[in-house]
Amino acid sequence: MPGTACGLVVIDLIVRPFAKIVEKMPLLMLLVLIILYAIIAYFVLRSAYASGDYR
Repeated sequence: MPGTACGLVVIDLIVRPFAKIVEKMPLLMLLVLIILYAIIAYFVLRSAYASGDYR
């Protein structure tokens, strides 16, 4: 599985600088995660309730 290993190395090289920033500002990262989960929840709820006719 050399493809998987190469992908993990690339992800590690991209994520590592951001991880160092997150260690210094944990509240900012918490805010980013809350916003991200809110967007995902919005799309999930919109697709669940907008798909049917309720009459």
